Amino acid sequence: MTVFLRALVAILLLSITAIVSASEKEDRQKLKQVGSDILKLEQSIQGDNKEQQQLARELKKTELASAEINSQIRQIEQKLSGLGSELKKLQQQQAALEQSRMEQQELIARQVTAAYRLGNEESIKLLLNQEDPNKISRTLKYYDYFLNARAEKLNQYLKTIEELKAVEQGIANRHAALAANRIDLADQQQKLAESHRLRSEVLTRLDRQISSSQQSLAKLKNERKRLESVLKALEESLAKLTAPASTEPFAKRKGKLPWPVSGKLTQYFGATRTADITWNGWLLKANEGTDVHAIHHGRIIFSDYLRGHGLLVIIDHGDGYMSLYAHNQVMLKVTGDWIRAGEVVAKVGNSGGQRDHALYFEIRHNGRPTNPKYWLTSKG
Repeated sequence: MTVFLRALVAILLLSITAIVSASEKEDRQKLKQVGSDILKLEQSIQGDNKEQQQLARELKKTELASAEINSQIRQIEQKLSGLGSELKKLQQQQAALEQSRMEQQELIARQVTAAYRLGNEESIKLLLNQEDPNKISRTLKYYDYFLNARAEKLNQYLKTIEELKAVEQGIANRHAALAANRIDLADQQQKLAESHRLRSEVLTRLDRQISSSQQSLAKLKNERKRLESVLKALEESLAKLTAPASTEPFAKRKGKLPWPVSGKLTQYFGATRTADITWNGWLLKANEGTDVHAIHHGRIIFSDYLRGHGLLVIIDHGDGYMSLYAHNQVMLKVTGDWIRAGEVVAKVGNSGGQRDHALYFEIRHNGRPTNPKYWLTSKG
């Protein structure tokens, strides 16, 4: 390839990159606007009494506070893990340097002892012990080598001492950082406990408000109405966005997709939830903080709090397919992010007013819920 052609290819690549970057920025801005519209839409949906609405706002506030604290705890734990690894490496380095220092010290001690036996005038004594002039010349050369080698070993020894001091200081710094982060962790855990206490109080007050099965049904209908409104708004916006590209479309992965979480299936698609309402997806019971994985590559088109669903992640997989992940503890990705298949997007929680920790999961095609049983592998 000529210089001209290489330059032309480079210019074309830069131009394509600039176009893609501009398109990406524009798409993110569109999704941000959709998020704002959804918030207004959600607030416009009425149906609950004023006290229930107030309690729902309080619940959202406490759950978002808990999510923020959990994110802080996760970051601190990652720092602690990193510091622990660094400390272990430094301690190994310290042990190796200490071993080297002891060996060097022993070698120098032997050389000093040998020099002491020769006396203060080492070279003169060596010369007086030689009779052959050729031997005298060789002896002086060997003696120079000996002195140079001794000086080199001494310098190396001093360098090892300096390295050892630096490593010891590094270890002291890591210990101090670990101690500070452990204090921060304890503080955040205390805040989380208080946030959980406030949440429990709000849920108790909500339970008192929803005293009849008729009120419970109305609550579920309102929650479903909110979700359907969100999905409709997102579907309309998707036509204006760059669709996820793939070498293997979502439809071709039918029956082969991985489970989003390692958990126990407790509610099935189509099962009766209350009178007039059935489950549109699966409820997978799992331990708090369990990783939630994207079932297929795509783009996050919603990553926010939705009443009744808590911290909700919705991923667009292209060709009208979406997957939904609700009741999360924390969300690890934001709206607009591109996601690989199997990537962790959230952590299992109980947000949205749930008592137990579980993931609510749906697959939709052109806005309609479809049974995950036919899409996921037979075993989780």
